[in-house]
Amino acid sequence: MAQDMCLFGGTFDPVHHGHLIVARAVAEAKGFAHVTLVPANSPPHKPPPRAPAADRLAMLKLAVEGDDLFDLCDLELNRPGPSYTLDTLMALRQRWQQATLHWVIGADMLGELGQWHRISEVLKLAKLLVADRPAKAAPAPHPSLQETRVMRTVPGEFLHTPLIDISSSDIRRRVQQGQSIRYLVPSAVERYIAEHGLYRQTDP
Repeated sequence: MAQDMCLFGGTFDPVHHGHLIVARAVAEAKGFAHVTLVPANSPPHKPPPRAPAADRLAMLKLAVEGDDLFDLCDLELNRPGPSYTLDTLMALRQRWQQATLHWVIGADMLGELGQWHRISEVLKLAKLLVADRPAKAAPAPHPSLQETRVMRTVPGEFLHTPLIDISSSDIRRRVQQGQSIRYLVPSAVERYIAEHGLYRQTDP
């Protein structure tokens, strides 16, 4: 039986309330019973994550514990090399052959789509769901995107979601500077970061 699968990828370095609020808003807007969080091992277009994969996965588990909306997929964490979305979707297609795959991205990611590995194949495997992001987080489109007109042909859907102005980089900065991150992350994640001494060094 065909079903809709909602996939939300990211480094989650660390996971924060913005991620969870947007994910729930997407689920409610589209009627998804579950949202599968897919933490990346080595994002191709970003600096390496600050926290080890095991810590980021542990924080995700703590963040969604007891919430039936969320599933976790550690496929990318167990795969060496760059965490290409295409490879992930191909593997998930083998697992869920009859499902319609939906991949959630933030509007700030649109400017990078032209740089994604084999983007045309990604768009054949999954429908993009584009969540709102605060204006300052959305850069101008990448030139290659404008040239190929990917933005005009993306087989996805733009969704109005809460504009939660929280970023993982700001959380890491606050930890490094000894500032509170209460209310920015789930309390269990806050405790984990403190107990494991994460993010105390300045981002490179």
